[in-house]
Amino acid sequence: MSRFWVIFAVVCACFPLALSAQTPDTATLHGQVVDPSHAAIAGAQVTAANALTGIKRTARTDDSGNFALPALPIGGSYDIVAVKEGFADGLLNDVTLQGGTTAYLNLQLNVAGGQAAVTVTGVAGEVRTDQPQLGVRLDAQQIEQTPLLNRKITYLPLLNAANRPAINQGDVFMNQNLFTTNGAGRRQAWFEVDGSTGNDSWGRQTIFSTVPVDAVQEMTVLTNAFSAEYGGSTGSVVNIVTKSGGNALHGELMELWRPSATEAALSGFTSTNAASGNDITSDTLGQSALSLSGPMGKSGLTHFSAAGEFSRQDRASPIISPVAPGSFVGHYRGWLAFVRIDRQINDRNNLFFRGNLDGFHDTNPNGAVGGNNLPTVDRVFRRRTYSEELGETAVFSPALLNSVRLQFQLASPITQFDPVVYGTQFQVPISAGGTFTSGTSQSALLMNRQYQVSDTLSALWGRHQVRFGADAIVAHTGGNSKEFGGPIYLGQFVYNTCTQPLPVCESAAYLGNNANVSRYTQSYGNANYTVTDTLWSLFVQDDYRVRPDLTINLGLRYEQQTFTDSRLGFAPRIGFSYNWRGDGKTVVRGGFGIYYSQIVDNSAANYALTGPTGVFNYTAAPGQIGFPASVSAAPLPAFPPGAQAPLRSLYIRPGDSANLDQFFPTSTLIGYPDQLLNPNSKLWTFGMERRIGEDWVVSIDYVGSHTSRINRPRDVDPPTPFIRTAPGQIRTAQAANCTRPYWIWWYGQHGLACNPAAGTNPQPPYSVIQSDVNDGYANYDALDVNLSHRFSRRLSMLASYTWSHAIDNVDPDVPGQNPNDANFTGRIENGNAIFDQRQRFVLSGVVVAPWKVNFGGVATLASGLPYSFATGVNNSGDTGATTDRPVINGVVVGRNTGRGRAIYDVSPFVERTFALGIERVRLALRAEAFNLFNHANFVGYSGTYGNGAAPGPGFGAPLVGITNQLPARSLQFSARLSF
Repeated sequence: MSRFWVIFAVVCACFPLALSAQTPDTATLHGQVVDPSHAAIAGAQVTAANALTGIKRTARTDDSGNFALPALPIGGSYDIVAVKEGFADGLLNDVTLQGGTTAYLNLQLNVAGGQAAVTVTGVAGEVRTDQPQLGVRLDAQQIEQTPLLNRKITYLPLLNAANRPAINQGDVFMNQNLFTTNGAGRRQAWFEVDGSTGNDSWGRQTIFSTVPVDAVQEMTVLTNAFSAEYGGSTGSVVNIVTKSGGNALHGELMELWRPSATEAALSGFTSTNAASGNDITSDTLGQSALSLSGPMGKSGLTHFSAAGEFSRQDRASPIISPVAPGSFVGHYRGWLAFVRIDRQINDRNNLFFRGNLDGFHDTNPNGAVGGNNLPTVDRVFRRRTYSEELGETAVFSPALLNSVRLQFQLASPITQFDPVVYGTQFQVPISAGGTFTSGTSQSALLMNRQYQVSDTLSALWGRHQVRFGADAIVAHTGGNSKEFGGPIYLGQFVYNTCTQPLPVCESAAYLGNNANVSRYTQSYGNANYTVTDTLWSLFVQDDYRVRPDLTINLGLRYEQQTFTDSRLGFAPRIGFSYNWRGDGKTVVRGGFGIYYSQIVDNSAANYALTGPTGVFNYTAAPGQIGFPASVSAAPLPAFPPGAQAPLRSLYIRPGDSANLDQFFPTSTLIGYPDQLLNPNSKLWTFGMERRIGEDWVVSIDYVGSHTSRINRPRDVDPPTPFIRTAPGQIRTAQAANCTRPYWIWWYGQHGLACNPAAGTNPQPPYSVIQSDVNDGYANYDALDVNLSHRFSRRLSMLASYTWSHAIDNVDPDVPGQNPNDANFTGRIENGNAIFDQRQRFVLSGVVVAPWKVNFGGVATLASGLPYSFATGVNNSGDTGATTDRPVINGVVVGRNTGRGRAIYDVSPFVERTFALGIERVRLALRAEAFNLFNHANFVGYSGTYGNGAAPGPGFGAPLVGITNQLPARSLQFSARLSF
């Protein structure tokens, strides 16, 4: 941190005039006032009045007729008027500004009695001419009208076809939707809330503390975050601006319910053959929400906005085990709370505070119970986060302003798994079918605290709009165990198959008899870890308006993450925006930038828990050292004296040779990196945006990117290559181990020979040694087309289409990314990315019909997703470090060769509003259908080809359950009372 503050001080000294900023939650209005001969009008007074809050901002034009109104809050619309003696007033009403943008307004004033001519760009419903930023803006009305399953705001990015759902890529137990963008992984979305980070440094699964739907003023989904103020991500930026209160008191009460009687069943299973708890047969929801906003006090300078939401979801998972047949109902309970207070201190200073809470618990996370898994192994998942932000904006002059943000975020916990039956685990296979399982000691309690300070500074120097910013986020994370919980400290008994009646197999007498036990396993070692990680950055961005019709954008960002070893995080940005013909109707734009990804802090759990001093399992059979004398003797108090330590697999941190050499010589490893680096992406765009009618805007853009240094797990002590040219070829794990470089060194040091047929004692203590290696890459090419209609004339619409192709040699942020052979991870692993959805089209909107009826919805059509083939066995002998693919036509088949079925979904809504006779009190009744035609939209497929010449049964068939299939048809109803 000391280096950061030194650099910050030096840069501040170099910019004595303007150390200040426009932030993603405010907008700037620039313009020029001219007379009928296009000569500049000096001294004209330009006033922007906010219709929601009544706040007014005023500027006077300079000798060139230019004016600037920076840091305008985007809540509400503005009426803009230009006044100059001898001229007719120039007036523009109902102007909606967009967060993080600069709008340009050209006013031609006529002599008294004439009418002003106005050209405006960069506001809602018009083209943007300040930067080559790509994305879509969703305002509060669009967000409110869009059908959202469970009212989750993280479904909104999917309205832009460049974003794709990622439910088959992990973390489905989260309370938000996951998505990918531009060939990047699911952890690459950067969330920005009111100018401060919304990211979770521990895991980057989703937004740190989500915001209720009723608290969102605007969401901008940027598919290329061009400006140098954005970093820490190779994916999209989701910029959320929360609602401020106005001068009028406004409130809403809403009740929503989704009954089971109107829902359709997921495809591919029934209540009698469900394989896991993710095979849901019933899903009901009840949700209550309220919001209130208005003035505080009588001054009209302080406003508040508050919102809350409580969700009650119950999902039934069939249990097919004869031990306890029936259904297990998992209960999800979630609550959101939000409050914001805005204070206009004076004409130049504004202050706001935002606080929000996001918490939930789930009694059947990730389908823990269901199929043959009994309720006795259930674990309750909990997550609870708090975010508090304080922001101040100071306008020193129309050309100089400063914005500072302070934020504290607490996740207590960020992840917690609590076993329902905490104790020694008993597993009894039963010949009649199923397995009786009781108890578990696999728990997890992980926390995260984050502190952020940022200062973004902005100045207007002639034709240059320059912004400089500094930002630091300090995250302190860690706790006990990995994300899902790992060690079984209290032990596990696995019994011989029981052939007696069920009551006998489950009885205390059977469980307490040591003679019935097949083996006993217990974990030993330390599962605790902590990480303090600082992400800090500096940036400068210059938007140089070379001519009224041409803007050149130059930016430079430097960022550093102290958890990694990267120290050259320079990220230049260069682009242009050409207002063709200068009429504000057509813009040609393009840009290039370099971006860096964050390495998530929970990577430290792998290094700590799976390192040489971490956790390991010891298993003993009856008669062996470490087998308990009785069932009641478990767990053992310590590692059994005289027992031979088990052969262990390690996961080690890159660049840690000085520490690891005390356990084994890292010099024997192959490709063990001396640094952990942040992946980087080079992204380029070129396209155009055209206003084709009043409130209609179309954009067509090419997007390309190349990502390198993707971190991936790789065995750095790999066995020699095992080249397969025919199906069925297998090498045993022991034969593979004997060819490992470390094993060859170890046996040489001890004067022994490794027996490839069977393990002998003594032997090396470690087999697989994995590390994070930055040898992954990805390429992405896309054509993005968006047609939008700002809400007017009873219509709001967004039609979004993307054709793309994503190719990589490892899928970022996806579990189980082992190569076919750890010796070959380059171009031989090149293939379609797991999220390579070639075509995607999304149509969304609302139509205001007569008789106070609104209807609309979301329709999605998309290509199928790829999936990879696997033999289902360990062919190479590199246990746990490879995913062996089958041999077809004499060669090992490539990654992600399979292709799933097309996806389509139609989700309409209809709403009717009733006036209740009391002034300004209305009741809206709404019905929504999701996946109206109940199309089975699968995203996961069985890639188990088998180890033979022909594919085995079930190969290529869709996988079932909520982790592999988008939701089936359901109906959602709500009633909303507003005043």
